[in-house]
Amino acid sequence: MLYIRLGQNLILNTRALADRFHLILNHFNSIALAVGQSLELFDTRSTSNREPAPCNRLYYPSLLLLISSSLVSPLNQADDSGLRSLIENKPVVLKENILAPCAQSQLANGSYDFKQQHPSYSDQVSSVGSVSTTRLQIFDESNEKENNWFFRAANKLHILTKDSAIKQELLFKEGDSYDQRLIDESARLVRDLNQLYDADIRVVRYCDQRADIEIVTRDVWSLNLDLSFDRSGGENNYNIGIGESNFLGRGKLIAIDHEKDTDRESDRITYKDNNVFGSRIRTHLRYSDSDDGYEKFARLQLPFYALDSKQAWDIRLKKAEEVNTQYFHGEDVSEIGRKLQDYSFNYGFSQGLKNDVTRRWRVGYRYTQETFFSGPDLPSPNPIPADKELSYPFLQYGAVEDKYTRSFNFEQINRNEDLHLGYSLRARFGYADEDFGSDTDRIVIDGRFSDTLSYTDKVLLKHRVTWEGLYNLENDQTEDVVVAYSITYFRQQPHNRQFFTEFGAIWTDNLSSHRQVLLGGETGVRGYDKRFQSGDRRVHFTMEERQYTNYHLFSLAYLGFAAFIDIGRAWDPEIDEGFEDDYLANIGFGIRLASSRTDSGRVIHLDFAFPLTNRDDPNVNDFEFIISAKNTL
Repeated sequence: MLYIRLGQNLILNTRALADRFHLILNHFNSIALAVGQSLELFDTRSTSNREPAPCNRLYYPSLLLLISSSLVSPLNQADDSGLRSLIENKPVVLKENILAPCAQSQLANGSYDFKQQHPSYSDQVSSVGSVSTTRLQIFDESNEKENNWFFRAANKLHILTKDSAIKQELLFKEGDSYDQRLIDESARLVRDLNQLYDADIRVVRYCDQRADIEIVTRDVWSLNLDLSFDRSGGENNYNIGIGESNFLGRGKLIAIDHEKDTDRESDRITYKDNNVFGSRIRTHLRYSDSDDGYEKFARLQLPFYALDSKQAWDIRLKKAEEVNTQYFHGEDVSEIGRKLQDYSFNYGFSQGLKNDVTRRWRVGYRYTQETFFSGPDLPSPNPIPADKELSYPFLQYGAVEDKYTRSFNFEQINRNEDLHLGYSLRARFGYADEDFGSDTDRIVIDGRFSDTLSYTDKVLLKHRVTWEGLYNLENDQTEDVVVAYSITYFRQQPHNRQFFTEFGAIWTDNLSSHRQVLLGGETGVRGYDKRFQSGDRRVHFTMEERQYTNYHLFSLAYLGFAAFIDIGRAWDPEIDEGFEDDYLANIGFGIRLASSRTDSGRVIHLDFAFPLTNRDDPNVNDFEFIISAKNTL
């Protein structure tokens, strides 16, 4: 009850804290604008023809493009354009968009506005006529800021996504009955392709009850020399590699890289194909050789690729070996080696979309074996985790509500985003019996549920719960139970701002000794080491005031800002870690960079976080500077 009351108090105080954040951000914006103007980084010219940029990870090649382009491209200055809605869900004005019968709309060009809304033609047409694609290059050479030798050379070197690779994502074809729902869902599928910055599907002509369709896409630079760097909680991580995510324009990913993170250093090769020969079958192959082991992974699947899909199947094979480290007060205290074998296959079936909900069933089989061995440097945890062998059939049920909207400047910067506003459920139940090859009889469960509690043109409130665990029938007790819950709140603010807050909690029961719940750095409170607190449960609360901008630095990256507060605690009720303050808290501000030209769909975070509690602890610095790449702001 103490933790429930704590969460309630945090949420009740959100409005007061938000008011203070607005004051803080006003001062921060004044400073940021003064710095921007002094550096002459922004452009006052009209942005009416500027396309929204994707929210991409800023690789070092993008930085090289940034530096090189500055030699041939004019610097940008501040843009004083009017406010832009954070979530666009406005009614369509048909008289401005609808086509006259048998009239041809102008085809898309380099300055195409992907944010525009389109009317439904369900009442005017009955079938699909011609289906064409307009594939736009990375840089718009009709825009003088993007028309220089460097950007023109990038366009010429880049292989555009093939027409066939785009059309194979569509859920309709020429001659089919016209269905606005299938057109909208097809647009979401095409926008989901990593090699595209944005995509749109629209009617360009209708005549004699037939509608001609145009698919408009813009590519991004897909060949990346990845020299990414991540710093959080006082530790440095990096990745060096080369990858092509749109091999020969067909959307295949091939990547080779060397990565160092908190736990290990690895060399890895990856191959992905999300549409093998246009069959909707996906394949994912990965091999990793690490300083503490290896990983071999292979997956072949036919997913429920659309809401109305009737069948699916999945085959997964994985073998791995690694050393897991355990922490106390941020220090390495023990380690244990772990070998894993994990094989599964399943078949799924569904009646398709009925009454705006698709319900899906899967039946399958899974085998997992975990064995543990002593690590090379530190003693093993106490107690030593027990080996497990599970062999079981399972039944899975899932449901997805057909309820979507398109947003802009929401969790990314200057890019269209498809938000799922309906509920989603997946629940799996398995029975591992000794007769099937298990070491003992167990019940196996896992699943997740998410839903939107409230949505308006200014407010979005969502929550999510996930669960997994085992029940040992022989010992009559639970094993490795993990339940996680989070609730997020977004509110549109004036002047291109957004207020964001999130509350999350994790609870476990009889967790194996090689597993821990951690807090600090990227795991929830940015002003502390990544593993500053550990235990078997956690609560955390984050509040941010976000500032979106139209500042398009050198036509390569969009700029944003954030001011934030983090509060949280991870602990084990049976262990006293000796902290002066049980709860960690920090305040800070950050810069956001979203590349508009690369394909990873990530935002670079540069955060400065200042601890507010446990400041006398020798492991707590005066501030933490965190560089990280995330999928959202």
